[in-house]
Amino acid sequence: MTKNMSEKDLREFINIYGERGYYVLKAILESYKENWGRGALGDFSYKDVKRRLAFYGLKYNPALLLSRLEREYEIIETTYKSSNQHWWKIIDLEAAEEVIAEYEGRSVEELSSLPPRARLLRLQFYALDPETILLKLKRVQRGIRLPSKILNDIIFLRLPKVVSFLESATEEFPDELSTEISLAEEILGLAEKVVLLRRQKREKSELEGIKLESKLSRKANY
Repeated sequence: MTKNMSEKDLREFINIYGERGYYVLKAILESYKENWGRGALGDFSYKDVKRRLAFYGLKYNPALLLSRLEREYEIIETTYKSSNQHWWKIIDLEAAEEVIAEYEGRSVEELSSLPPRARLLRLQFYALDPETILLKLKRVQRGIRLPSKILNDIIFLRLPKVVSFLESATEEFPDELSTEISLAEEILGLAEKVVLLRRQKREKSELEGIKLESKLSRKANY
């Protein structure tokens, strides 16, 4: 399979499966990078992908999409399979990286032409895993509970770095990093909404508690 065919197939895969396809492919690439040089049984395993999806805050089973990537699109190939393990290799790593970069808003060629400072800022920004931050904030906004430890990690550890990137990128490279700037602004705006929502819920709960305590106190005095 040629590189162009691989890219065409991967674009079709993401067009069909949308966000799910994107996150499965992203999990594959990140698992490959994590396993590189460790003498693993392949580039990535089923457990690797499942663990990565869980880290993103996603709970769906990737088995069907992995099977289609192998059998229909021939993008990955089994290297080891047993009763409790399944490992694959990526047939065209470069094509996979190219398509993910396009989905995130840029081509590999375009990125390589950016000024060194812009490339560094972009690398630092994506090292924060902004898509996962945004996904988790959206889950909280939809009413899905997120452990306070994870939310605090986003607000106190990652968000200051997102803001630092946003300030530098907006001032220095507003056009070159427009995609990343938009994503950073969306994260900051959603974080504000989520924290405000949690505060309103807490204040409402405290108010209801005060009312209940007052009601019980009045009954006890009768």
